[in-house]
Parts: sequence; structure tokens; C-alpha cells
Amino acid sequence: MPAVADTGTSCEDLVGTAISADDIGLPTSGAEVTTARVASPNTAGAYCLVEGRIAPVSADAPDIRFRVNLPLDWNGKAVHFGGGGYNGTVVTGTGSVPSAPAGTPTPLQQGYATFGSDSGHSSAEHPGGSFALIEESLVNFAYAALKKTRDVAVSLMETHYDHTPGQTYFVGSSQGGREGLMVAQRFPTDYDGVFSRVPVVNFTGQQLFVNALAEPILDGGWIDAAGIALLDATTRTTCDGLDGLVDGIISRPQDCDVDFEALLCEAGETAGCLTQEQIDVVEQFHAPLVLEYALANGVAGYPGFPVGGEANDWPFWVMGANGAPGFTVNLGADFIRYFIAQDPDFDTVGFDPNAPEWRERILEVSELLDATDPDLSAFHASGGKLILQENLGDNGRSAFAGLDYHASVTEALNKGRTDKFFRAYAVPKADHSGGAGPNDVDWLALLDRWVTDGRAPRDVVLQERGTDRTRPACEWPTWSRYFRGDPDQATSFKCMKAPGFKG
Repeated sequence: MPAVADTGTSCEDLVGTAISADDIGLPTSGAEVTTARVASPNTAGAYCLVEGRIAPVSADAPDIRFRVNLPLDWNGKAVHFGGGGYNGTVVTGTGSVPSAPAGTPTPLQQGYATFGSDSGHSSAEHPGGSFALIEESLVNFAYAALKKTRDVAVSLMETHYDHTPGQTYFVGSSQGGREGLMVAQRFPTDYDGVFSRVPVVNFTGQQLFVNALAEPILDGGWIDAAGIALLDATTRTTCDGLDGLVDGIISRPQDCDVDFEALLCEAGETAGCLTQEQIDVVEQFHAPLVLEYALANGVAGYPGFPVGGEANDWPFWVMGANGAPGFTVNLGADFIRYFIAQDPDFDTVGFDPNAPEWRERILEVSELLDATDPDLSAFHASGGKLILQENLGDNGRSAFAGLDYHASVTEALNKGRTDKFFRAYAVPKADHSGGAGPNDVDWLALLDRWVTDGRAPRDVVLQERGTDRTRPACEWPTWSRYFRGDPDQATSFKCMKAPGFKG
């Protein structure tokens, strides 16, 4: 589509613009623009920065605060940016797409209209997961704010440009990755393409899993930096060479059997080993959580985590400071406290998700939050395309959860049909933020090409940040094995079929 001039309402005149509740696809009390101004030019030119609020239905719920960026030289397309963590801050939409190589122009610099929101609460006013005590805020966080923000943003594009976008994409990582899968499932005709990186797809299962780590960590299982380094060295020694090359990258963690009991301290040992309590935590981290009942969409629990990446990720995500659990475990505690028990003073240590008194609430929350519905037939029928990136060195949430979701879609729709619109890639070594190995590629360009030209991505080349090392991102469930040549070049690897894979 050629560039579209702003033939409608000028930027400054957007201030005070009201969007009727009837023009928003889910219940609100309408929306309004509070500020609109031409922002300082970026490398692609100036844009109209629009901010506003979407009013709630319930008097006790906060507004959804949003931002929309309307480039003066519009390419006729739009990108919705997802959030992170428990959200609570307005997504600016001015940054890069997750995993974009350094120097790649941002979507806004490329002429995309971009937008995002705070998902319906302020983290300053509702810290942690406390917003979940307000029912409308919880539903907004789960999925509703996505639809409301999208409808308002598209309405403003039509007002400003006298034109709606030809293509609308969603991009997000972690929480934003979950949101990307959610819009494909719940609002299948609203988006032409979705890029979802490391999504917290099984949100409820994830939080139940990590919260369960708190008790054994606090009960003697906390591991210091030396112990984490020992774990990292052990997994690399055991698993690194399974892809034909010892290079610090574990390509097949699912095929690696690490004997953690071999690290047990003998009598009198205090260094270079782990206590039984510490080993128990490690083994629990890698073992699945199996519930006595199914969560939404028949999901039975949560998979364990892949081995690898301990030195990079564990000091923050799993083990905190001075014997306390890390960040992801604390997120799980907030989830139990606010989403499930609905009690800010609830003691989350030792919480039993199988206890009968909690099941109804857990299932209710799971139905709202979990982006695990495998029936993407409506998204496919509308022409939607979906790219999933899972990072195998991510210890903030398990890559196996997203890969399990891909498998569930394949089972529901069959492989031939799924391959027409859904591609998944498992990236070795890369961590939750995408560093620690070859990770970067311009997924938005590949997604846009797939949508507009019908050219589907296959095995693409990943770039490591700050180096010249590249590695193929193999279409799951194939994986990269070293063949011959320069070990730092993707051309030296082949994407291999996993044992038993008949695709």
C-alpha cells in the first residue's frame, strides 16, 4: 500500500476526540484523547503522539491509558505492542520489535502507526498483582484491554488519516507474547499477523509452578553464585556436544539427561557440590507440575524447564539475594495472593493448588488468562499468520510451554493446515530477554512479507548481538546440528528432524 497522507483531522485537533462505547468491541464507557502533538522528528520523520483514556464500566476500576503514534508519512499499516510482567505502564510503541537486530529501524521509523496501553491499571497505584482484586481490571489485564485499545487506535487512525490500516500486526514478548497469542485466539479477525516471543502462554500453570519453588528454596534449597556456576558447568559438560559441536550452546536440552545427584556433597564437603535440599530444588525446577485436574483447554499442569542458561538467568529469575527466592518466584506469590486467594495478607508459601477449596477459583482465572486454546481455525480462516519464538535458555518461564502449545494446535488442526499459518522456532541458549546467544532477526519484516506476499518463513538466520556469530533458527520441531565449516556461521549447520518426527 502506498503512503497515506493525513487527510483527516489534524494532529492538534485530535485533542478532545471522543470514541463512543458503541465503537469499541467490548464494554466501556467510551474513550477520549487527552493530548495530541507533533513529536520531535525521528530518523523517519515526525509523528503525531496521541494519548488518552478508555473509561471503565465499573466505578471502582481504573481507566485504560493508551498511546497511539501516527507517523506523518504513514505506510498504511499498524503495529500493536504488548506489555511485560504485570503491565501497569503505558507501552509507548516507539521501540523495536523483540529480537530485532541492532540498527533495524523501529516500526514507527518505518512508517507504521504504533500503539499500546497499560492494560487497565497503573503499577504505581496497584503494585504487583493487586489490580486483580478489581474484577474489571483483571478481565482487562487478561484480554479485554487488548481489544479495547485496538479498536480505539484504529478509530483514531481513521479520524486522522481518513483511512483504516491495511494490515495490523501484534508483537510482544513474555507477557506481551501471551497477549499476542490471546488476540489470535479471542479476536481472530482483528490482526493480520502476530509475533509472539517467549510467551507466558499457560499463565496460571506458570504461576502455580514457580510459587511452589518458594518453600523448598526457603527451607535450605537456596543456591548461591558458586552453586549456580556449578550447575551451569554441569549442564554444559553433559549437554553441549549433543548437536555435534562444543561451543557453549545446548541445542537439544530435551534430549539431555543430567545426573544432578552426582553433585551431592559428601560428608564434610562445603564447596564444589550441592546439598540434598539444593538438588531437590533443581530437580523440581526441571520436573513438570502435574495437577489433579485440568486447567483451561485441558492443560494438565506445567512443564519443567529446559536445562542450560543457569549462570545467566538463575541469579535473577530463580534465586534472589540472601536466601530469598528470585523474581519469577515472587511473581508467582503475587498471583496466588491477589488472583487466587484475593487476600493481600495471604501466606503463599506451601500453597497447594490441588486443595479442593482453591480449584474453582484457579479454573475461573485460568479461563480468563491462559492463552492455550488450540483452535486457531478462525484466525487461519481470516488470513492471519503467527510466528512463535521460544528461547531454550530462558529460565524466566519454560520454553516447553509454548512448544507444547504449538503441538496442541498441530494436533487440533493437523500439521498441513497448521503449517500454512503458524511457524514456531526454538532458539538455543537465548535467555528471556533474548541475549546469551544468536537470537536476533527481523521477525516483523518476515511476518509482513508472509502476510502481504504469501512467502512463508522457513529456516531463518539468527545473529548474535555484538558478534558476527550466526545460527539457523530451525522450524520446530527440527533443530540445528553442526555439519562442517566455520562453527560461527549458520551455513555450517543443518536443521535436522528430531527422532520420531515425521513432518
